[in-house]
Amino acid sequence: MAKKASRSQRLRLGLEETNRALAAARAGFDETADRDLLEYYLYEISALRAKHTYLLRQMKALEKEEGL
Repeated sequence: MAKKASRSQRLRLGLEETNRALAAARAGFDETADRDLLEYYLYEISALRAKHTYLLRQMKALEKEEGL
């Protein structure tokens, strides 16, 4: 039976996955000239940045909780 990942591990994994997705979206943006795809990548990058910020806030809150 696999051990359940801790909240900290899940957040770190989420950050890693988000960073990879953000790099892929930026690469896609850089490689396309199609207006529709450029708009798509801009929205994707914006959404991934928001997710990254959220995950960082969650990590900081968890670290603060664990420090108490």
